Amino acid sequence: MWPSRILQNTQSDMGENSAHGPRGKPTGFGVTRRGIVTLRQHRDTRRGARSWILLALLLPVLARAETQTYRVAPTAEGSKAEAIVVYSLGTHAQAAQDIRGEVTLDPTTLSGGSGKIVVPIAGIRGDGSTRDCHMREALGIDYAAGGHFPKDHVCDGENRLPASGPDSIAFPDIRLEVLGARPLDDLSLLPSGKPVRVELDARWTVHGVSKQQKELTRVIREGDGLHVRGRSTVVLADFGVVVKPTKVLFAEITVGNAVTVTYDLRLLPAQP
Repeated sequence: MWPSRILQNTQSDMGENSAHGPRGKPTGFGVTRRGIVTLRQHRDTRRGARSWILLALLLPVLARAETQTYRVAPTAEGSKAEAIVVYSLGTHAQAAQDIRGEVTLDPTTLSGGSGKIVVPIAGIRGDGSTRDCHMREALGIDYAAGGHFPKDHVCDGENRLPASGPDSIAFPDIRLEVLGARPLDDLSLLPSGKPVRVELDARWTVHGVSKQQKELTRVIREGDGLHVRGRSTVVLADFGVVVKPTKVLFAEITVGNAVTVTYDLRLLPAQP
């Protein structure tokens, strides 16, 4: 048998240094509380070290991630927008001759977008015929102002609208506001020149009425700028637009309620 004093000392050390500690709680390695790191503490230390390493790797990326303001290049510099109108004899295309605006976007993540694109209706032209004037009637006149339209057409013989009065233009442009952006594809496609799908929170303003909807665009990096392509359907009735039929000989020409808008916009860095 062990001497009683030795047995008491051994029991005392076990009570203090056992794997369960003084109250029977596991300490990990099963070592003493006198300065030796437990397994749990060791794991926490390694986890903390990994977190610092990850943060150090992300810092350069975070430092580069910042928003950039782009101007929408005019049509002379490559931007395009077109409306395809369906009418009783087929389709009629009307192209925007004037596009302007600015968009703010993070070029690295393609997120957090904001901005506005404006197309004056005076610069939307098809074949220069009466149809173009009728388009300006429908989109630009305030029907509640007490004029003759939409009961009667008000375009004159030279396809012009009154310069003043209730039948003059009250809503001179169409606006597309960008409220937010979210990339849907792998951003590694961007440096390789391949398109990345981006979903936009957008707000259209047509005929003085604003409607918010989702827009699906494709973004391509082009030098220090971006190329944005998209297609949208605008339902004229949603904006209170009335397109009055017109008569050609003995036929009445009517226009469909849905207009397909396509756009191909070049975004160039804005000058500081």
